[in-house]
Amino acid sequence: MASTINNDMKEYLSNFYIPKLTAYEFLKCFFAFLKKGNHTEIERDISDFLYAQKQIEQNSIVLKEIKFRSNGIYWYSNDVEDALFNLQNGGLLGKMNPSFGIILIKYTDEEVEKIISDAPADYVSVIEKIAKTYINKNDLN
Repeated sequence: MASTINNDMKEYLSNFYIPKLTAYEFLKCFFAFLKKGNHTEIERDISDFLYAQKQIEQNSIVLKEIKFRSNGIYWYSNDVEDALFNLQNGGLLGKMNPSFGIILIKYTDEEVEKIISDAPADYVSVIEKIAKTYINKNDLN
């Protein structure tokens, strides 16, 4: 009887998967690295870039929880949009004007250091590499 309860409990608990790194946590750290590199604003649409990064095997570990879909023209992610909304709602990000499509990174230097130090250690270097790729790809230097 005990093994049945144990197996039933294991099956029940397996329904409650908790990801190690969510889209929110990834983006919070991604923007911290952008801010650390003195970049305070970026274009609003980053889903195409993140989708391309997810296709790179070394980067997929930090992006595997983010789901993307295509409309045939560009990639879109509800996970990314929800995370951006929550970061804006929490005051870490801002926007100039919804029609301009610019994200303002409003982190303080203390917040940047705390966010990076609180991120899962085995993911920090990959997130930093993705942020540097974004900076170089978009000539933010």
